[in-house]
Amino acid sequence: MIAELFLSALLPFSLSFNQGVDSEPKSDRCEIVQGVSGEALLFNGFTSRLVIPADQAPVPAGTFTVDVWFCPVAFPKSPCPIVCKQDDATSQGFSLYIDARGRVHFRVSDGKHNAETYSNQPLQLQQWSRLTCLFEAGKLLRLSINGREVAQQLMALTAVPTAGIAMWVGRTPVRTISEYENDNVRIYSSLDGALDELRLTEGVEAYRQVLGQQFNRPVAPSFEPRILPSGPAEALAFGSWYIPLKFYKQWDEQWRGDTPDVVIGFGEQRPFRVVFWRGIAYAPCFVTEKGNWMSNEFVERQKVTKWGCCESMSDKHADFSSVRILENTPARTVVLWRNAPVGVNQQFPYQDEESQWGDWSEETYIFYPDGVGVRKMDVWSSNLTDWYEWCQSLQVLHPHQRPEDVLDGSKIMSVAAMDGNAKTFGWDWSAKRTQHEPSIPHANIQVTYLKSQWNPFLILDDREGPNENETDGPQIDRYAGKWSDFSAYPWRNHWPVVQDYVIGRYATVADGPAHTYTATQYNAAYYKDETSGKMTKLMLCGCTDQDASGLLPLAKSWLRAPKMFLGDQEVDYDLTERAYRVKRTSEQMDIRIEASAEHPACGVCLLVDGWKGGDVREIMVDRKPLKATQYAVGHHVTYNGKRLVVWLDLNLTQSTHLVIN
Repeated sequence: MIAELFLSALLPFSLSFNQGVDSEPKSDRCEIVQGVSGEALLFNGFTSRLVIPADQAPVPAGTFTVDVWFCPVAFPKSPCPIVCKQDDATSQGFSLYIDARGRVHFRVSDGKHNAETYSNQPLQLQQWSRLTCLFEAGKLLRLSINGREVAQQLMALTAVPTAGIAMWVGRTPVRTISEYENDNVRIYSSLDGALDELRLTEGVEAYRQVLGQQFNRPVAPSFEPRILPSGPAEALAFGSWYIPLKFYKQWDEQWRGDTPDVVIGFGEQRPFRVVFWRGIAYAPCFVTEKGNWMSNEFVERQKVTKWGCCESMSDKHADFSSVRILENTPARTVVLWRNAPVGVNQQFPYQDEESQWGDWSEETYIFYPDGVGVRKMDVWSSNLTDWYEWCQSLQVLHPHQRPEDVLDGSKIMSVAAMDGNAKTFGWDWSAKRTQHEPSIPHANIQVTYLKSQWNPFLILDDREGPNENETDGPQIDRYAGKWSDFSAYPWRNHWPVVQDYVIGRYATVADGPAHTYTATQYNAAYYKDETSGKMTKLMLCGCTDQDASGLLPLAKSWLRAPKMFLGDQEVDYDLTERAYRVKRTSEQMDIRIEASAEHPACGVCLLVDGWKGGDVREIMVDRKPLKATQYAVGHHVTYNGKRLVVWLDLNLTQSTHLVIN
């Protein structure tokens, strides 16, 4: 209806998209957008292609010119033809293609001899470029962009046999290598961008005409913005919310399922969020007020499946990952993320031969109104001895971001230990490329700076005992050195949102989502039982406007929590919930908190299971009523009764008397 297509075994061949024409090209999963003149085909970057059967495709006999307009939104992750007519087995034919860096290549082959030329500079993203290439039989390959010749190559080929070969536009007919690390992993690629005015003609005249023209860049199509989604722009009230997070149309259409994602908000005073999104296999990410993202990683196991590290990062379609809200009241919110650390081939590590169970992980996140949460990671495995990792500072990047856009080399992170020792680190450019640079002894508090006012922090459980790095207690190691020719930092784009089953890949252009990493954290297990195959690890997390040293009172309030007494009976403190478990069902609770400088209280939560009373009417602190804005109350109903949750926004360093009516 909106295409003009002249299909002939003879040249010239022409393909354009102009409104009002009744015939359609044989395009698969392409859309129509504004073209150079009229309309153009938009390829989705995943599965779209246009295939012209061999009996209808042009067959160049000798010297020929290919001319086409292309407007890329992102570059392919393996060499992808703009147009090719090439035999799969012998590579006989020709291909005008684009690589992962956005460089244009023109390649020809007679099945025995090959010749190729390419541009040194990448195409501009979201701008039309006119690509014209010439096969001059027995002489030259020539390539021009926007009317200016950018490359040529001497060659002796007198013909490029293409009879009996279909012509593919915008798609690899077969799998090709994934560039920049995965040479042994082959994938399909489709163009991600618009294509228009494709012409294939005999002779050199068409090429010369393009070189002689004055170039005026046409208006580019209007593409949907690609921003990693974190929910509505306005502030979210404290709590966890099911929200369907949309990325962009073409990516969203690949997804199978309509289950909403989960976002945790903290109100206007704390303008950051925690996002559990399908594009990251629901791995929780902190999103700052500047829109910068960071994850604290997930369970990662050795490469026992022979397809990369086993982790949720390898679960490209979130087949083994889910998220649900377990509890949501004004006093606290609880989210469970269940995942399996599979290989890219979807195989489980350490899968038991008899039961078929492999490794599984459940991470419970308990957040309070102060924006601080407990991360409780439980992992089940038939092998808790081999190497694993669970905590690493992963900065997740929007399509337009490079690591340099969110990281300041002079101030990467600050760390602190429970003894008060603290230090701020920049990136160590003088060190060799490494991920094992020590920070300070026994560091367990870290703030990662993302050029935001509010930056992600973590506090590790600092108990003594062997950690996953075969040292004792908590440890924070940092990264250093220059990592590639494309960024000083480690910069990789095999995660997030990638649908290809690739193991790992270095980024070269900020054309799609990517990630970097700056530190790895280790600590002893809170619980570990080789017999049952279960291990539990703990940390606090959130966002802060302080440095690591400023979080020492918070760390002490969690790891050195003050004693609490209900009457003369001591109340149990649950480190895994950052809460006191009160065994009381009466209408009044008389409480004493033995706080001090070494055992402060920075926020107090009371959990009362089996509660049969009414709502909290009044809270007295040292005989003075607590303001309504200084506490929150929740009633969580379970199958076996009601739980009363009381959150007190208190900072205490001395013995304090509470009465809750």
